[in-house]
Amino acid sequence: MDVAFRRATRRDSAAALQVVDRALHDYGMAALPETSDRDLADLEQHYDARGGCFELLELGGEVVGVLGWRPAGDGVIELKKLYLLAAARGRGLGRRAVARVIDAARAAGARAIVLETSLRLTDANQLYQKLGFVPVQGTAAVSFATLSDQCDLAYRLELA
Repeated sequence: MDVAFRRATRRDSAAALQVVDRALHDYGMAALPETSDRDLADLEQHYDARGGCFELLELGGEVVGVLGWRPAGDGVIELKKLYLLAAARGRGLGRRAVARVIDAARAAGARAIVLETSLRLTDANQLYQKLGFVPVQGTAAVSFATLSDQCDLAYRLELA
């Protein structure tokens, strides 16, 4: 599968929000641009300026997913966004996206990666667990010690 990971700019904010919203709708949820998804309003400010990265996943020139990560402090990387449209799921793109974050985290000298998700996102939860992420709470969840509006689970992957 010939997927392109393209670094996003402010001009891509609307497309990113649309992907997140469409992906969440498949699970009875929606993007929350005023709260949990306000980072999508200015990708460069919320990712690049903080030492992170936000990418669009493209197949045949069409945006089919988003991937965003940034430092969470104390040697931890926060996987903030990973969403795929329904047509892109089940093709190994999620695994490839997480591998990119793991590689970036290791290159940055990070010791762990954290993320938050919803129990409703069953495929994502299975993927994270297969890749060695474990459920965590409190200080082990770092930036996700307090979960956002639609999320009820935090994961952590130690990079030792």
